[in-house]
Amino acid sequence: MSEKPDVLILSGFLGSGKTTLLLRLVEHLRAKYGPDYRVAIIENEIGSASIDSGVIAEAGYSVTEMLSGCVCCTLIGQLVPAIQKLAEELAPQLIILEATGMATPESMRGNIEKYGGCPVRVAALVDASRWTKVLRALRTLLEAQVEPADVVCVNKCDLVDEGQLAEVERTVREMNAEAPIVYASALSPMAAADLDAIAGE
Repeated sequence: MSEKPDVLILSGFLGSGKTTLLLRLVEHLRAKYGPDYRVAIIENEIGSASIDSGVIAEAGYSVTEMLSGCVCCTLIGQLVPAIQKLAEELAPQLIILEATGMATPESMRGNIEKYGGCPVRVAALVDASRWTKVLRALRTLLEAQVEPADVVCVNKCDLVDEGQLAEVERTVREMNAEAPIVYASALSPMAAADLDAIAGE
């Protein structure tokens, strides 16, 4: 097999905006490198059907769906073979794994690097508008998503005031003091530099 593709894990709680970010990122990379730049998407959903795959397909991208469980636990046996199959059949430069909202990325990264041999980057997406509420109920899960992240994207910044955003930043920094933080808002497109930071460019 040729050189291993990079793998980007997009983690984040339900409704944080992972699919929207994924599409922005793919559009940015194809605009930057041209239409021959190949991205493969693995979408993980809990349940028997996926809503987001329709959004992705409408945007012109193919999706390998992994359903009926969490990719970091019940589907971990299928994850590495899925990545290997995509690498062999499509030879993508990048594979993006959109993890279910309940997934913790560190175990996924370990398995992909150990058994798939692919370099892995983790981007954690944080919903600023619901951060405090979700943090109270599911702090352990959010910590497990933010702590191993190579970059943290604080999304929906337009829905909070400066004080709320500062509180999000403070608690994110408690969980991960090193990762760069980038910001996303429905009011304006993400800067190219921020999208590059997520992709590890």
